[in-house]
Amino acid sequence: MIQQLERWLSHPHHLIGVALFRIFTGVGISFYLIYHWPERHLLWGDTGLWPREVYLAEAADRGIWTLFHLTESPWLLEAVYGGGLVVSFLFTIGLWTRPLSIAVFLVFWSLYYRNTNVPNGGDNLIRIQLFFLMFTQAGARLSVDAWLRRRSGKPPSPLSRMLRPYGALFHNLAVVAMVGQLLFLYFTAGIYKVMGSMWQEGTAVYYAMRVQDFVWPGVSKVIWASEGGIVFLTYSSVLFQIAFPFLLLNRWSKYAAILGALLFHAGVGLMMNLVLFSWYMIACEWLLLSDREYRWLKNTLSPLLPRKGGLTMKHGSSENNRPSAMSITVFYDGWCRFCTKSVTTASRLDWFGWIRFVSFREPGIIQQWNLDPEKVEKRLHSTADGIHFREGIDGIIHMVGRLPLLWPTLPFLQLAKILGLGQRLYDWIASRRTIIPTGGCDEHCEIRKPKDGA
Repeated sequence: MIQQLERWLSHPHHLIGVALFRIFTGVGISFYLIYHWPERHLLWGDTGLWPREVYLAEAADRGIWTLFHLTESPWLLEAVYGGGLVVSFLFTIGLWTRPLSIAVFLVFWSLYYRNTNVPNGGDNLIRIQLFFLMFTQAGARLSVDAWLRRRSGKPPSPLSRMLRPYGALFHNLAVVAMVGQLLFLYFTAGIYKVMGSMWQEGTAVYYAMRVQDFVWPGVSKVIWASEGGIVFLTYSSVLFQIAFPFLLLNRWSKYAAILGALLFHAGVGLMMNLVLFSWYMIACEWLLLSDREYRWLKNTLSPLLPRKGGLTMKHGSSENNRPSAMSITVFYDGWCRFCTKSVTTASRLDWFGWIRFVSFREPGIIQQWNLDPEKVEKRLHSTADGIHFREGIDGIIHMVGRLPLLWPTLPFLQLAKILGLGQRLYDWIASRRTIIPTGGCDEHCEIRKPKDGA
């Protein structure tokens, strides 16, 4: 028994769930920072709604310290906020995950306590979970760090092998704390609801949905107009929250509970305009499945997903190999070494085989797909139906939307596109790429003879 416990503790568990939690949380924090960017000085500035004097007095009463204690300089907020955007993005994709998990926690902690009137219950939960996350191996799966380790092929050092069991122990204990925090939240939330008179009478959901901030025009009215529906939603939400920790004790009821939690929070996010709160709660749900269960899920769904093809394809497909609704075709420059390397990397990240890459330099491709030779030579093109094409930064966004590991970059790409920087940066990079025709040089490249004595 003791040996089995020792073996369990000395090997890290729930690595995939922790990685998914990292990705979802990083996306949520990035969205939060981008959404509040125009009003950051009003919410967290020294002359905003919560002046520095009030903040320092409250911090002293609580006995806490944040990054905003470092200096009174006005650039501190810009440094914390701008730095938070950078570290949250790198944290999401899993680059330098261990140190940046600490940085993300410090930024989130500092903003949380700089103005305690801004956060909600979801922020409070994530503040606690981010603390535990610092002790986990959050970058072991679905991360740039893991990809770089596999690519290097270097064996771990003797010191790393010696410390591995201790790192696994801290990881497992932190995961247990994160799951325990989630279960405690569910159970106590249900118990507090039971003590409320409106929840006992079955009317709490009605009054909550009548609050103006939680109204979904045209939809909320349909729900609160149904007396039976309101009573069912009120009682079922209480029973579900109280029963949730106990449902996890059985394998099959566990899956039903997790699926119910995902649907429950998706409904709360849509119906009550609590999107970010629901997003954080869903991020925590991924912790409840083990690595074995994620592998089983992947193996179960693999036959239902399209197989990954090569780097070229012909227009159209047979009836037996019909592409999914997510499938797209991307046209790249096969004479550009940078482009081909990028395509190779993207192919490795195309886990579901949603992208098929075609070099427009292949004979007949321009005519077959009715492409504009000048445009396709300047910018990457993509299409889902062979009729409508996206190019440049739009094509990149189209492609990244099919690469799960790069999904966290989509808000930044969209923001760059809206600001007009994305297309300019793309064109600047594309104009400086090196093109070498396959099979030798033509009028586009020149081979100079070496000078005498060289």
